[in-house]
Amino acid sequence: MKSLILAFLLLYVSLTAYASEDLLYEEDVPETEFSRFICGSEELQGGSFRYCFRDPDGVNHSDIVYFFHGLGGSEKTWHRQFLGTRMIQDWWTLRGYRPRVVSVSFGSQWLMVDNKRYPLITYFTKVIMPFLEKKMGGLRGGRRHIIGQSMGGFNGAELALKKPGMFSRVALLCPAIATVGPYSSDREIEDYIERTGARRRLVNKMLRISRSVFIDKKDWDNHDPLRLMKNYSSSKKPRFYVSVGTSDGYGFHEGSRVFTQRASAFSFLFNWVPVPGGHCNFKRIGTANFIMGD
Repeated sequence: MKSLILAFLLLYVSLTAYASEDLLYEEDVPETEFSRFICGSEELQGGSFRYCFRDPDGVNHSDIVYFFHGLGGSEKTWHRQFLGTRMIQDWWTLRGYRPRVVSVSFGSQWLMVDNKRYPLITYFTKVIMPFLEKKMGGLRGGRRHIIGQSMGGFNGAELALKKPGMFSRVALLCPAIATVGPYSSDREIEDYIERTGARRRLVNKMLRISRSVFIDKKDWDNHDPLRLMKNYSSSKKPRFYVSVGTSDGYGFHEGSRVFTQRASAFSFLFNWVPVPGGHCNFKRIGTANFIMGD
């Protein structure tokens, strides 16, 4: 029976891989589907956040996988995204791997940065992580991994590169990494749209969000994922898995490719997995196997 289910899942993945460019779509899952997870909200040291983590009774591995959702998502995205991240968990279940999965959200739109406007990286690592890991029974010799999707891919890259040695494997799925930023010139933005085939509406949205977060060009340069590897200060380097649609409407395919080129230049191990399709297509089973260490 297990092999039959496995074969069905493989077939389903192949049939649905290119069915939609919007794989950030979430199913309206009944609350009973969340019975394996503990969800809540918390206010700590002046900040508030929402979270979900796997019920310790359903865990068989000491690894902790932090998941960061995309734009418009929530702490429940991991379970609700039927064509995306939920398939990763289903594959793990079939393989007998049930790590501690935890999802954290500050709302539908947020970036993992550390500046005067949003000191989130410090708050996340000093306050939220100890709070949640205590609830999950501590690290217990396990490893910390990250899966970040779209906006969450940017967040995952920021956290992994700004907190050296903290995370082992980092899967960036259609990550919001671009070769233009909020303080690029009009000419640079026009060239980017023409070169990548990105949709102007989506590029404008990307830049509008980043301009609301980053104070000035210096602040952006301090957070640009394409610059962070140069200053990584630990011999314990995370391994990256970068998967993105070759026709990503934001132009993130180009930024993701440059990210892996920088990873190679600075001796980070990585898997570069472009796939046909738009935003947010990625390799589901490949991602699952990467986190497992296969």
